[in-house]
Amino acid sequence: MPYIISPMIKLSSRGEWFEGDAYEKESLYSIQEGKLPPVNYDKHILKPHSLTHIETPLHTQKEGKGIDYYFSTHPEHFYGKCHVIKFKNNNWVDRGNGIKQKEILLNELKDKIDKIENLEKLLITIESVQENEFGYHDPNYVLTLSFEAAEHLTSLKGFNLFGTSWKSSDFMPGSAERPIHNELFKRALILEYINLKYVPEGEYFINCFPLNLEGASETPVTAVLFEKGIL
Repeated sequence: MPYIISPMIKLSSRGEWFEGDAYEKESLYSIQEGKLPPVNYDKHILKPHSLTHIETPLHTQKEGKGIDYYFSTHPEHFYGKCHVIKFKNNNWVDRGNGIKQKEILLNELKDKIDKIENLEKLLITIESVQENEFGYHDPNYVLTLSFEAAEHLTSLKGFNLFGTSWKSSDFMPGSAERPIHNELFKRALILEYINLKYVPEGEYFINCFPLNLEGASETPVTAVLFEKGIL
């Protein structure tokens, strides 16, 4: 069976980056007796970083490549063999203001992936991760890679997609630096705010083509995992 790893986009979905509601809908036309056109047609306003989304280097690099570049030159970033791994729900560090962080160190990552041959795409989460009311990884439980762990991934020749259940790949409050993003972007695109709660660890086929928006640094995506051998 397929696993849909993008939570439903709800009108009540909260923006996580002080950008207002994550999704707003405005009616352009509605079906009314004696009125044309006889259709329901809405305008949809989406704030991608508070929803499941794909990011490109343009997100953190002024001259980085955007979504349309990867569609036209490297669409393989959006589909293919994928591995899901889950880390233990422990060793959280209190960062104050109700925020806890778990940083995945190089040895923890290697313990999980070193037996995987030709790793292309990697999705990570925490076992029994805390969720908010919208089905996303609770933003107060920060999950990030160490820089050394990110470097290890980018040393792998075929690596081209990193996915995380948390809302970002860096946790640098008050800083203009985004070191993990920029290291990962050397080889990969980034898929953030996915829900892997019901997905067992293992190998899958992923389809995560986002909206192909000209000049966009990131766009929303409904990402789907298929069990190995189903296709």
